[in-house]
Amino acid sequence: MKRHTPRSSSVILLLAMLLAGLAAAARAQDAKTGCSLSTLKGNYSMQAQGTVIAQFPGLPVPPFPFAEVAIDFIDGAGNITGKFTANAGGLVILGTVAGTYTVNPDCTGTISLLTDLGIPVNETFLILRNGGLRLVDTDSYVVITRTMEKMRD
Repeated sequence: MKRHTPRSSSVILLLAMLLAGLAAAARAQDAKTGCSLSTLKGNYSMQAQGTVIAQFPGLPVPPFPFAEVAIDFIDGAGNITGKFTANAGGLVILGTVAGTYTVNPDCTGTISLLTDLGIPVNETFLILRNGGLRLVDTDSYVVITRTMEKMRD
């Protein structure tokens, strides 16, 4: 008979807790109602940070740190517009974004934006119980995470 050492038991417990946390995040909204495009209608504040790992014209040589704040309007029908202030390796950039989003019944989704600088931004997200979002950029030129919180209407 093989016995589990305390270390392997700790690993199993940690994995179980991680899986439980992921399951709770996936059930971010009530399973009876699910999510749809209209779930996200409203104004959102957004905060991001990460690293840019590819060269862009007019920006520092990568890799360099990136931070951003924004206000975005999500129309409840698949469209997003917003304005942002970013710090890209010490260079402050002001701009706007516009694009589209999808929402799946399991409260996950995607966003595709284009900045007024011509830079595309693609993200995957999950909707939290409080109506906020956790996002990760899926473009190969950045490693950036974002959070969005619904603002008062």
